[in-house]
Amino acid sequence: MRELSSEPPAQWTLYGLPLQKGLALGIGAPLYLPTYGNPIWFDPRLFAQDEDEWHAIEYRMPTEPVEVIGITRDLSDIPPVLAPYVRVVGWIVERAPDPPRPQTPILLVPKLPALLPPEATVVLDANAGVAYIEPSVAVLARYQSQLLRVATHTRYHLEGKHLPVTTWDGKHLQIGCVAVDWTQTADAAQQGAELVWLKSETLPNNIARIAHALGGKPLWLYDPQASARDDPHWQRLLRISAELNLTLLVSDLDALQDAHSSLEVARETLRTEHVPLGRLQIGLQVEASKPFPLVDEESILAGQEPPYAVCWYVSQFTNTIADALWEQHSLVRRLGIRRALILPDAQPETLAIALGIEPQFLFMPLEHIDDAKVRLMRLSVTECREWLLMRLRHWRDPDLRQQPQQWIEQRA
Repeated sequence: MRELSSEPPAQWTLYGLPLQKGLALGIGAPLYLPTYGNPIWFDPRLFAQDEDEWHAIEYRMPTEPVEVIGITRDLSDIPPVLAPYVRVVGWIVERAPDPPRPQTPILLVPKLPALLPPEATVVLDANAGVAYIEPSVAVLARYQSQLLRVATHTRYHLEGKHLPVTTWDGKHLQIGCVAVDWTQTADAAQQGAELVWLKSETLPNNIARIAHALGGKPLWLYDPQASARDDPHWQRLLRISAELNLTLLVSDLDALQDAHSSLEVARETLRTEHVPLGRLQIGLQVEASKPFPLVDEESILAGQEPPYAVCWYVSQFTNTIADALWEQHSLVRRLGIRRALILPDAQPETLAIALGIEPQFLFMPLEHIDDAKVRLMRLSVTECREWLLMRLRHWRDPDLRQQPQQWIEQRA
């Protein structure tokens, strides 16, 4: 159990509502305060008296960008000119910005402090809804360690073997592995799967080892018992999602809403413990052969949380299943929800049907990953979509069934 400390977590601790989740560490720039001297967020060349002074200032300017967390009442109030060596990595605001919002973490707080130093260290944890200004050594060390771990994970995505597949017509597709247990998740990441799907009702003891093996690659964890979990379980999921790029899949819409509610309770409980929390996403797992639980626009507008993604499990493609998946994917795509398919194999016909439905993620057994990547690079999403529409009308046509194999052989 972590020892309690009487030391405050930071000189200023701000709690608020995350508008854009994520972690950021940088120099605080309180843009709402009266400025004095030459603040770091202004271009110092604006204060040059002549050309010689302009060049002298430019010579002394940093060559590497300074990462800044902007602190302002409203994003419309920010200065029009920022220093060229400043990179804004997060925002703390009093008023919610109008869309489109910046892609960096954003925290909405009720009230900003009346006076802040212009260059204080700031840790912004928009996953937990808290910001630390002038954090303690312990809090700073925890977040520095977490950010360093995430940064080193990117090396897995810089190798060609681990990059997303590009289809014949230039579309990007992520290929994932269906793991049978926690041990196989590591093998899947090392052998080139971009993400991993796993069905498990238990969590491993050594999360750090799993996280290191995955190297930041997403893990989609299907828990059919999610609706029966207690508060400590949700708190642990939030903690380990700081280590893992984790998406939790549940089996129905009721479990989805219960999961969102349980996560909010767990996040509220944990954010005062001043430890990093992850961006745990909640998705929906669906059997392709069973009726689809309706995800409609009216329920989303009524305040229900939509799923982060819908993942269909396909044991075998039939005319009925392919036709139903076409309709379901069309509905989910209109709502802007991510779409995934779990396939039984990497046969050309199977891959062509899947591409025609146009998912963003494909999962399959580990032994089929290499064949799938090679074949998908020789198939076109556009061709497969048109081919699938004809196939749905003439499912047993032998010439149509052979077409994907012919495309692959012609482009080898």
